[in-house]
Amino acid sequence: MCRNGTSAKVLFGCFNTIFFVCGCLEVMCGFLLLCDSKRILLSRLLAAPDSELAHPPFYYLALALLVSGLAMCATGALGCWTTYMPGYAVLSIYFLVVLFMLLCECAGGVIAAIWPRCLGLQSTRGGAIGALQSYYALPDYEHFTAAVDLAQTELQCCGMTDARNYDMSTWQLRRLGPRGMAVPLSCCVQYEDTVSYLNPAPVNASRCQEVQPNPSFRYVHGCLGPLEDWYQQQYLVLMLSLFVVALFKLGVLLSTIFSCIRLRKRRQIFHSITMKTLENNKNENIYESKLAAMNDEPITAKYIQPNSFYSPRIRNPRIFQNKPNEVV
Repeated sequence: MCRNGTSAKVLFGCFNTIFFVCGCLEVMCGFLLLCDSKRILLSRLLAAPDSELAHPPFYYLALALLVSGLAMCATGALGCWTTYMPGYAVLSIYFLVVLFMLLCECAGGVIAAIWPRCLGLQSTRGGAIGALQSYYALPDYEHFTAAVDLAQTELQCCGMTDARNYDMSTWQLRRLGPRGMAVPLSCCVQYEDTVSYLNPAPVNASRCQEVQPNPSFRYVHGCLGPLEDWYQQQYLVLMLSLFVVALFKLGVLLSTIFSCIRLRKRRQIFHSITMKTLENNKNENIYESKLAAMNDEPITAKYIQPNSFYSPRIRNPRIFQNKPNEVV
């Protein structure tokens, strides 16, 4: 009984410790993602420019990681406390909390799996090329413009498929850029020590704007392929993290059930031992009461000698022939 109870506590405590550590790691990842402004800004291209999202998708993902991590830390602390104070009420509350968190995480994974924008930039509403041609450099879409410039600078690309995407764009038709520019300055090759997407400093601005692109002065490849690869990497990391955390939560649920079963068996064994002890004490008390009642009686009532011992005896005539009838 002691070994079973100890094994249940050890298993439950180990899972809760790992669960608490995972919560701390998730909080740290959410905080680092929230501080990574470039990654968050680049995720702006996941959603359509005219969507109702006030912030990039990775901003909400960072907040979700922070909230989920704090909830996991609190749940892990509750589980560690439950390890030292076992009880059906506390274990039931803990089981329901972890089950609710597991269901929410599964729902989030399903939503992320079926969300079409996570499959690539081309699946955004209006298409990647159409979004670039319609919203780049417009006054109310500065964040989208900055995200495109960041993608072109960091991924070393120009346009979505190539630089010709800017030929029929609003940026070109309305002359929103400087005169004589065929592509934005973020498409130009910059010095390695002064690379910037907000204030680009091209190696040669005039050679960058030539009709025939030179790879030494302007990026030739489009951004759609590198963006899709980058988003797929982020999506794979997110799904693997959700899967690992879901496994730990499932392990916590199983360990909770195991602890409940062991606690029930231990209580049943303890109850049976207690009942046997009470029955034995009851029988011993009955025997002692009988002995006490017997001790109150005189010794002559307990040990009765035969009457012939006290009665007169007549000598055997065969042994005593002279006085056969003498009474002793």
